[in-house]
Amino acid sequence: MTGHEFAAAVKAAGYTQKRFAELLGVHRHTVGERYAADVVEPYWVYALAGLIAGNAASVVAELVGKIDEEGQ
Repeated sequence: MTGHEFAAAVKAAGYTQKRFAELLGVHRHTVGERYAADVVEPYWVYALAGLIAGNAASVVAELVGKIDEEGQ
C-alpha cells in the first residue's frame, strides 16, 4: 500500500491524522511520514484494520445488548 492509499484508508475509516496517531500512541508526524512513504509497512495497515475491527465489534455488541434488553 502506498502512503497516499494509506492516508485515504485512514480518512475513510473516519480518523484524522492526529486522532489516528493518538490512538496508536505515536506522534502525528510519524503517521505523516507513512502518508508520504512509497510503501507503508504492513503493521501500520494491520493497526488500522484492528481499529476498524474493534469499532465494528463495539457496534455489534451494542446492538446485541439492545436486543437482549428487549427480550427478543
